[in-house]
Amino acid sequence: MEKPKIAIAQIGLSDTSLDLMRRVANDPATLELCSPLFFDEDEAYRELDEENADALVLYPATGKAKKPAESIEIIVKGKTCFMPLPNEPVAEDIVKFRDILQRDFDQQMPRIAIVQESTMRNPDLANQVTTEQGINIYGPYTSEQILSDNIACHFDGIVIPEGSDLPTRLLQDDSARFYAGLDSVITALCEPIQEEETEEGLADVSALTKPIYTAIDIMRNRSFFDEARQNPLPKLFHDKREERKRNEQTQANSNNDNTEKAS
Repeated sequence: MEKPKIAIAQIGLSDTSLDLMRRVANDPATLELCSPLFFDEDEAYRELDEENADALVLYPATGKAKKPAESIEIIVKGKTCFMPLPNEPVAEDIVKFRDILQRDFDQQMPRIAIVQESTMRNPDLANQVTTEQGINIYGPYTSEQILSDNIACHFDGIVIPEGSDLPTRLLQDDSARFYAGLDSVITALCEPIQEEETEEGLADVSALTKPIYTAIDIMRNRSFFDEARQNPLPKLFHDKREERKRNEQTQANSNNDNTEKAS
């Protein structure tokens, strides 16, 4: 199988910032999994649009990467995914998150927690969504409850308020951003690399390899998910009640037609 081509967009990088890219380009583990291709931002997006690259990784020199339009930001921290929301979550947000976890992260029965620092207008949301949608929802919790009880690892996804520092306060080191809800796979560094770290060669190479590996995993998960649903098997169990209902409806329609003709 051909190795995926990962376009890495250099956004406002200086000469010292390029040190991390050089290290990634020479990293045997990364080269075994993919072919990293380095472009400026416009060229990288063009390569992705023209399907010359299989995924895109955004590498900004300062600040957070700009979120692509119509995308849903997901913070990947260790094995847990966080979905920041500007407002209190509603059932539709939970369903979207569940779908992302299933298709992009291969979590077929994901456990999702809700974190809210203030009282929710709908404190029974978790029970409602669990009952109506069959999704495993827990909470609401506060960030301190998640941290003090050390329970983040028990959830596949956690809904957090926008701007929450909960992901950065967890112990896992490797992290990335993923922009879900798009046909293309786009990831980014979770936090910008400090200039002094790159100047001294101290920057952790996982800051860039984590979004690369995340993109590769998501591509594979999507492929498996979509392929498994292309040709679904027919129902093995024949429900006679459904057939009886169809026959009764057909008979009722026939009787109505005969009544109309007679009149």
